[in-house]
Amino acid sequence: MKRILLISLLGISVLLSSCGKSCGSSLHFDADSARVLIEQAIVDSLIPGAVLCVVDQGKVLHLEAYGYRAIVPEHEPMTTNTIFDLASVSKPTGAGTAALLLIKEGKLSADDLVCQYIPNYHPDVTIRHLMTHYSGLPSYLNANWLQKQYLEANGEEASSDETMRRDFTIDAIAQCHRPTAVDEVYRYSCLNFISLQRVVETIVGTDVNTYLRKQLYVPQGWTDMGWLPDMANVERIAPTEWNENAQLRGEVHDPLARVMMCGISGNAGVFATAEEIGKWAIWYMGQPQKVRESACNAGLWTEEVQLAADTLQTTVESRHTGYTGTNVVLWPEYNRAVVLLAHRVHPHDKGSMYELRTAIKELVRP
Repeated sequence: MKRILLISLLGISVLLSSCGKSCGSSLHFDADSARVLIEQAIVDSLIPGAVLCVVDQGKVLHLEAYGYRAIVPEHEPMTTNTIFDLASVSKPTGAGTAALLLIKEGKLSADDLVCQYIPNYHPDVTIRHLMTHYSGLPSYLNANWLQKQYLEANGEEASSDETMRRDFTIDAIAQCHRPTAVDEVYRYSCLNFISLQRVVETIVGTDVNTYLRKQLYVPQGWTDMGWLPDMANVERIAPTEWNENAQLRGEVHDPLARVMMCGISGNAGVFATAEEIGKWAIWYMGQPQKVRESACNAGLWTEEVQLAADTLQTTVESRHTGYTGTNVVLWPEYNRAVVLLAHRVHPHDKGSMYELRTAIKELVRP
């Protein structure tokens, strides 16, 4: 019955969205329908809570919190200033954004070979291949297996050396078996953006977190945004998994980012509020179309990206999701975006966001 209600509301949202298209370009956002959808997902235990941010014409049009920030060890109400683990939404808002800035400044090109920046890297992979997931690299490397290899090679005394861990991970990616050749197939891979992170850091001479916080996040007023969040704000951070093996609050959920990249990783680990991601969307859509395209849309997904790596024209919709329950969708042509941040993995990794994020998107779609 609950599933039927959610599907019915999705149908209603499609009709509302269609009306919005026919009635003009300005968005008349139906906050009540959004609230019903999100609160139903909370009742169904799909998520403990969420924050929704809707952007239109360069402004935050709607910002609202729902449900709970935490439900164990005790219930904490969700607030609009809650800081979320963005998971893979870190790719476009983190390493992808850093690459965009460098491409805009002429310090990097999407057609550069990665081996120019990472010695012994696969010789035929370009920056474009990384950002569009056409590198041929595998999707992931098991963090526990990689840590075991690391400790066997370097000894237990190297366990706490973060630089050595990150270097070992990059070397493993540079030498790993590729299931397919470049340009052969679209395969979404966290290894692509860990590699992109290292390219950025080679160029700027510091870690990607320090670079972005100095060059963009803090100057834009996004003071909570970045890797390794300030634990002085831990009470505002939405926890993720909470069990006998892990009690994650302020530590990145992704194992490879947490165990081997020590919190600063191109594939995951950026923390931010929903409003900050909404304002990032405003900033991104404000970049010239030529810049966005030359920077492979900062790693956002588009239909063209998944069809062919060399046809990166601006589409009506650009988007990215994150494993923990995060989601951002942008329509640069209409200067509109929607950000839905939730933590479906809290306290256990079993919730689902697919139907909810689809329904919310239809309330905003131009």
